[in-house]
Amino acid sequence: WWRLDGFESNRVEFVVPRLRRSLDPTVKLHTTKRWSAADLLTHDDVRTTSATRTIIDLAGSTSTAHLVEKAIDSAIRLRLTTLAKLTRRMTELAPGRRGIRLLREILLDSGGESFLERRFLQLARSSDLPRPSCQVVYATTGRVMRVDFEFANLAVVVEVSGRFGHTSDRDRQKDARRRNALQQIGKTVLEFTTMDVLTSPQYVLATLAESGVVTR
Repeated sequence: WWRLDGFESNRVEFVVPRLRRSLDPTVKLHTTKRWSAADLLTHDDVRTTSATRTIIDLAGSTSTAHLVEKAIDSAIRLRLTTLAKLTRRMTELAPGRRGIRLLREILLDSGGESFLERRFLQLARSSDLPRPSCQVVYATTGRVMRVDFEFANLAVVVEVSGRFGHTSDRDRQKDARRRNALQQIGKTVLEFTTMDVLTSPQYVLATLAESGVVTR
C-alpha cells in the first residue's frame, strides 16, 4: 500500500491484535501483541500500519534481507520514514520480537536512498571509515542541493551515480553546475560510479584517503 520497492501492489496482508482470528483462508493475516495507535495511519482512505511499522513487521516475516533492504531504502527515499524513527520504534518493540536482529544488521548500512548508496555505506563501515552524513541539503545562491554523503569535518562531499538520470546534455549541465556551486562554497566533491563502488572498492578507498578520509 505504501508502494515500497520489491513488493507486489496486488498482494494485501492484514495485521490484527493477537486475540482476533480470521476464518477466511484467502486472507493473509498477521497477529501482534504490540498494538499502538502510533503505528496506525490512514493512507489513500485505508487504515494501514505506518511505513515504519510495516518495515519492522517485514523483518519478522518470511521476507528476505534483500527485500527488507529495498523496503527501507525506498521508504527513506519517499520520505515515509527516517533512520531515527526506525531505530527508535525497533528499540521500543524489541524484547522478544522476531526479526529485530536482522533489522539491526540491515540498519547498519541504511540512511541512503538506493542499493548503490547502501553499498557505499557498507564499504565505509567495513573499512573502518567514519560514517558520513546521508542526504545532506545545501541552500546557496537561490538553489537547493541535496548530496548523497558528506564527511562534514573534512568538507568532503561524495556522490554515487548509477546509469540513469545523468545521460542527456541537460543532465550533464545540471550536474556540472551543481558541482561548481558546491566547490564554490568550499566543498571537495568526489563522484563514484556503480562499477567503482561494486568492483573497484580499493580505488574508492584510495581516492577518499587522498581527500583526507582515513580510518578511525
